[in-house]
Amino acid sequence: MDVERIEVIDRMRLWPSHAALAGRICRVKWGAWAVYLPGPQLKIMHAVAGRQHCIYHKAPRREEVLGGFDRREGAQDWARVFTTPVLRRVAENWVMFSRLHAAGIGPEPKGLVAIRDYRSFFSRGRGITAGLRLADLTKYPEKAPTTEDELRAAGIVPDYSRASLREQIRGYVSDLNNLRGAMPEEGEAEVAAVEAALARALGQ
Repeated sequence: MDVERIEVIDRMRLWPSHAALAGRICRVKWGAWAVYLPGPQLKIMHAVAGRQHCIYHKAPRREEVLGGFDRREGAQDWARVFTTPVLRRVAENWVMFSRLHAAGIGPEPKGLVAIRDYRSFFSRGRGITAGLRLADLTKYPEKAPTTEDELRAAGIVPDYSRASLREQIRGYVSDLNNLRGAMPEEGEAEVAAVEAALARALGQ
């Protein structure tokens, strides 16, 4: 992954109703793990202090999980997610979308985006985040829904709840993130290279 292929955006501000991206006001579509900006076709991962975050209304409080006060089933999974660097999860998404597109079952990943100065209504201050510029699946031709066998043949281990297969757009896989999200099979070296490139782009 060449750092020159990564678009660096100096500033992003995120409110419940809209986003300001390098001074430009953008519409938003909310997901539990990321926000989608339809205009620039960007999927930006939620982050707090450079780590993954989830805004699903049933998600546990971040501070309680990381402080060891949340004893619910799955607390260890939440702790793992909340301590995962957001750049790593974006890198995993990039590798997976590249594989999905090559197999004809996902949108074309058009580029990586790194954000130097990120702040949202939930972020507890400034930090970094990153995301992907993805092709618009609503403009793709309709096809038969992607099957789990096709997903695995593309080198993707599906998420634990199989939401990536249930929540398709026009028969294409569009979302890979979950508490136990989808992962690229044997993708450690690819992911590490992309994560390092994102970090270099942000001067880290």
